[in-house]
Amino acid sequence: MSDLFLIAHKVRSEPAFDIASRMACPECIGEGCGEGCAECDGFGYWWIIPTSGHRAYPWWHGELTRGFSVEDILVELPMPLALTDHYPPKATPATPRIDILSLLPTAPKGPTIRRRL
Repeated sequence: MSDLFLIAHKVRSEPAFDIASRMACPECIGEGCGEGCAECDGFGYWWIIPTSGHRAYPWWHGELTRGFSVEDILVELPMPLALTDHYPPKATPATPRIDILSLLPTAPKGPTIRRRL
């Protein structure tokens, strides 16, 4: 099993803490090819949340063997606003919604039959 870390990352525009592990970057095969690798920013690894398998983009990480104070982390290292979001907020549709019924031809309506119950 790989080493686990506590990470602070951005989830739906809010700071969040998760357990994560490192995975070798599939683009540079973990070589950390300097600043040329856009996938891992030259670190040679990705951060993966093992319970979901999703990739995370932390601004802070620490080994689980140490004790942490969440308040200290958030005060000393506030979340960067431009950080990539783990689950970006859902965007509003760029195109207006279409009323499907308005596309159908209108047929003349007959008399309304009232039913007894």
